Amino acid sequence: MNERGQHSMHTVIIGGGFAGIKTALELSRYQAGKITLISERPYFLHHASLYSTATGHDPRESMIPLDEIFAAHPEVTVVHDTLKSLDPERNLAVCRSKDYHYDNLVMALGSEIDYGGIKHAADHTYSVRNMEQITRFHDHLHETLARDHHVDRNYVIVGGGLTGVELAGALKQYIEQLAALYVAKKAKVRITLVESESRLLPNASLQASYHVERRLASLGVSILKNCSVHALDSEQITVGNKKIPTETVIWTTGVRNNVFYAKHPQYFDVSASGHVQVNPYLEAYRNIYVLGDNVAIRGSGQVKGAYGMAVFLADHLVRKATTNSYVPYRAKHSPLTVPVGDDWAYAEYMGVYVTGWLGKLIHERHMYDGYRQIMSKAMADAAVASHTTKIDNL
Repeated sequence: MNERGQHSMHTVIIGGGFAGIKTALELSRYQAGKITLISERPYFLHHASLYSTATGHDPRESMIPLDEIFAAHPEVTVVHDTLKSLDPERNLAVCRSKDYHYDNLVMALGSEIDYGGIKHAADHTYSVRNMEQITRFHDHLHETLARDHHVDRNYVIVGGGLTGVELAGALKQYIEQLAALYVAKKAKVRITLVESESRLLPNASLQASYHVERRLASLGVSILKNCSVHALDSEQITVGNKKIPTETVIWTTGVRNNVFYAKHPQYFDVSASGHVQVNPYLEAYRNIYVLGDNVAIRGSGQVKGAYGMAVFLADHLVRKATTNSYVPYRAKHSPLTVPVGDDWAYAEYMGVYVTGWLGKLIHERHMYDGYRQIMSKAMADAAVASHTTKIDNL
């Protein structure tokens, strides 16, 4: 396809996360034809900052309107819709409101909560994966304090991955601030972090697990490792053979890939982990590409991996439209940063790590760079500034 073909092509992107937004922005930069981004929400949700929003910080650090992100990109049309099915023979993405014809379809649907078959887990736990769930969590805390002016003595976080660790480091201070707001009776707040593996951050390095566990212990967080949840209700949770009385269980584990792919095996080769197999150009089926959390390659589930895939794919689609010169995708190493409480973070890259205030500085820079990948400097500055803002009634 020649340059004229490049400008006439229509790319439909499903998913308003890092991968989808970055792909749209890169294609816009190339002036690569018409671009439609379909998202179920009218805003970008920054998952890495949700633990912070859940513990009283300004929601504007986690929610950025898509229309503002694409205000200077008229080639991109943002649509609020939900994918229902595909018709690749006719190049159609079938959504709730209408069908969208595409030349290229980019899918970055994100992940979902998996409760691992634990009965009533969805009813008796709280989550911090989106703003609706965070609002439900906040409402529960406020209702409990308003009802009897007493804090729950035990707060249990299930899952020792990044979200669980970050939440455990911030939750105690947040609960104490809420208690002061309601002039609640003083009680020793106990935060318990439950992990089924032998160490926290099981997908990170051993040194990351070691330093993060030490930091959490210094903050008074109780850590239960090699422990699985067997049952729970509105008054207690059973972990291993131990029953912990609590009204507040926050579920941060058990993330699974979006089930859309597994429901369409005629188009997607899904691995045992639920991730989609792709060719060296991130193509899962003819003219259908899969990015971000959904794909079975290195970098999946990481912010830098998501926008690395997006930059590659935009370049590939332009190459496909104008030349026959293709290059395969090569994943790059991503830094790991883990904030735990105020003024402390673990930061690691290529086996080299730092902790404490220097780690915190690196983490803040890493977060800022992530924002800048998909928004203007002014918007990124505002989002970062929101992180330092506490909302009294949250």
